[in-house]
Amino acid sequence: MKITKDAEKLEFYFNENITAPIVKDLKEEIKETLEQNNEYNHVVANLSEVDYIDSTGITLIIGIYKSVEESGKKLTVTGAREEIKNLFSIIRLDEIFTVQ
Repeated sequence: MKITKDAEKLEFYFNENITAPIVKDLKEEIKETLEQNNEYNHVVANLSEVDYIDSTGITLIIGIYKSVEESGKKLTVTGAREEIKNLFSIIRLDEIFTVQ
């Protein structure tokens, strides 16, 4: 995962499938980053390199949303493949945060 930030936006660029074996490490890194960087007001989860996300990965995205929302900030998921967008739609996550 690559992390970029500027004055307004913090972006998590996922460069592999988001599945159970890697979620624990990702979760720790994301948590640290969110706690250390509070000047942003928008978080982007860029999934353009993700071919597959399992239920544990979806839980990770929901966790990011909860952390961001608690601080009054906004989450957008970008670059998701059509299959992943459909999954977010089926479970209605696209009604909770923006999925592009």
